[in-house]
Amino acid sequence: MKILSPKQAIVALDFDSFEEADFIINFLDPDKFRLKVGKQLFSSEGPKVLEKINKKGFEIFLDLKLHDIPNTVYKALINLLRHNVWMTNIHLLGGEEMIKAAAEAKNDSKSNTLLVGVTLLTSLNQNNLDNLGLNISISKLVETLSMVARENFIDGVVCSVEEVLSLKKNIGKDFITVTPGIRINEKSGDQSRVATLEEAVTNNSDFIVLGREITSSKDIPQMIKKIESYII
Repeated sequence: MKILSPKQAIVALDFDSFEEADFIINFLDPDKFRLKVGKQLFSSEGPKVLEKINKKGFEIFLDLKLHDIPNTVYKALINLLRHNVWMTNIHLLGGEEMIKAAAEAKNDSKSNTLLVGVTLLTSLNQNNLDNLGLNISISKLVETLSMVARENFIDGVVCSVEEVLSLKKNIGKDFITVTPGIRINEKSGDQSRVATLEEAVTNNSDFIVLGREITSSKDIPQMIKKIESYII
């Protein structure tokens, strides 16, 4: 069953060097996949890694989850948006003033880069919130943060698959949802709120992030072919 659109799947490059990442990249088609650069690769290689990936024809989701005082986030985004990045993000728990500063940075940069906000890490569950003394359900927290993001001109959010349908209904169908921790064969690992590929598509997730199943596969080319078989 073909269920994915071209470039709907984003492959996470969770590596320490470009050389390691490039091994995976060479098996991927830029017309079918986008790539995610996170803190691990970016802190090792710096901004130059973005240029290297762009030269291979890929669009990049720069996943740094900026979370700091408003002025720092503004200046950091101004710098990041000078690069050719398709999407980047902030952490919405930084508060409304920080969110406004991020939106202002995008506006002042006249950038077409999509700016999304992380709601709650998918490694966290309700027990984690309770232990932190946060007397709120995950679903309510995610919706509240998403509403603040929408009101301040953020393009969408990073959330779990189980929250997508509610957000589409209550925030808007055009509000982008990016869902990490998607699994083809399994649902285990250090992320609590994960889902299968089929669940992500059924729930109308706009973009899905795949990582560990590809990078830790014993037969990486075969796993990539399997994912490609789902692409229309």
